[in-house]
Amino acid sequence: MMSHDAPVLVLDGPPGAGKTSLLARMLPVLGDECLWFTEPNARLSTGLRAPVHPSPAGHTLWFLRHELEKARAMKSLAVDPATRLLISDRNHLGALAYCYATRAADSLPYRTAVDFYARRIAPALPERVLTAILLVGPDESLARRGNVAERPRWQQWFDEGLLERLHHFYTDIAPTLCPTPPRIINTDGATRDAVLAQVAALLADAGLDEAAKRLTAAAPARRPELDAQFAAVYDALGGLESFGHPFTEPIAHRGGTVQLCQLGALHRDPSGHTGLWDLLAEPVRGAA
Repeated sequence: MMSHDAPVLVLDGPPGAGKTSLLARMLPVLGDECLWFTEPNARLSTGLRAPVHPSPAGHTLWFLRHELEKARAMKSLAVDPATRLLISDRNHLGALAYCYATRAADSLPYRTAVDFYARRIAPALPERVLTAILLVGPDESLARRGNVAERPRWQQWFDEGLLERLHHFYTDIAPTLCPTPPRIINTDGATRDAVLAQVAALLADAGLDEAAKRLTAAAPARRPELDAQFAAVYDALGGLESFGHPFTEPIAHRGGTVQLCQLGALHRDPSGHTGLWDLLAEPVRGAA
């Protein structure tokens, strides 16, 4: 019988560490037993859920509030008897890392961000949170991403000084900001199979032996094309600028279909409605 208290696996770390690539290998294998949150993306948030100010401080506050909303949602999703595992591509660590590493004059003070986490997010988290911090050195991070930002607004993530400060944060500070001690995985020089095996071991230690066994047999991911059924919504919501490139083939999931991209995912529900995959909003949560 499936667990009624599913653990949450968080994947976090600096750009280029392999978080989304790892997620893209895991989801097709875990299938209907898994629910996941893609990386928070302010460009895909509208109305009252959009950032209230375009500054770095406004964006960070949006990120932290998103993580608070997600922590609350996880508690209800974790007791869903159909769900064995929840996975999150980033959590509060991403916002705290940015505040620590940025030198933007209008950024949110790091201490303010940490206080928001400690006072509001930490008490709202489910009891069983597993964290895998994927590390990568600044030079390797740049090399994996082609050394040049594909879009102008991504340029800040190609600053070597920022990457060095992010690496320090994730190595020395982030472990103290996790609800339980994290598994730190250095992906420099490591094969994708070796990284996947370490994540599988983390799940096995949490009692998810069957999921761990299935992950060790996961096939290497290859970058696919966007499926035609999602093209119109992908373009309407901002295309490459908003979503990045597709990272999985379409995946059959709980009667519908999803396709994961670098910065989000698209969902077609059993009735044929196509839109953004978002566990914080209907209809995805209801379908889950």
